[in-house]
Amino acid sequence: MLVNRFKCKDMKAFDEIFAKYHKPIYYYIYKMVSSCEAAEDITQDTFVKVYKNLGKVDDSINLSPWIYKIAHNTFIDYTRKNKVRFEPLDNINYESHLLDNIKADNPETSYINMELRNKINRTMMKLNSRYKSVLILRDYNNLSYKEVGMILELKETAVKSLIHRARLEFQKIFKEL
Repeated sequence: MLVNRFKCKDMKAFDEIFAKYHKPIYYYIYKMVSSCEAAEDITQDTFVKVYKNLGKVDDSINLSPWIYKIAHNTFIDYTRKNKVRFEPLDNINYESHLLDNIKADNPETSYINMELRNKINRTMMKLNSRYKSVLILRDYNNLSYKEVGMILELKETAVKSLIHRARLEFQKIFKEL
């Protein structure tokens, strides 16, 4: 419906798309690059591409995986063009949403939660970008296997296999830290 409205020159449709997807796309990219400045640049480039191509897509397209795919490809282009290897930051919380429901009734529990968050973040930063991307899309952004496959241009069975390998690698690194 938003695509159709955009094609009919309703610019509020793009505003709605931007409002809905800007924050999730920014956080996805930020988790990949660990740099606010780079994440802002890549996110901005992503939405420029969305705007330029939105009129060309089928009205029935599922916007979420389509926009994530543009963001993912823009991230890859950015790293290639700038020959950048992103370094970890201590304040990235990949899986902190999993720990948010744990009540920190005392300072010891709070400290343990903080240490666990830090260890998860360090582990994620040691993963290669392909593993990191698939885990962020599936486990953090809660996208389906099918949606992850659409973004990464993989069959659903390949996505499941990749996620399995990424989780095994995550566990291996996590234990080593």
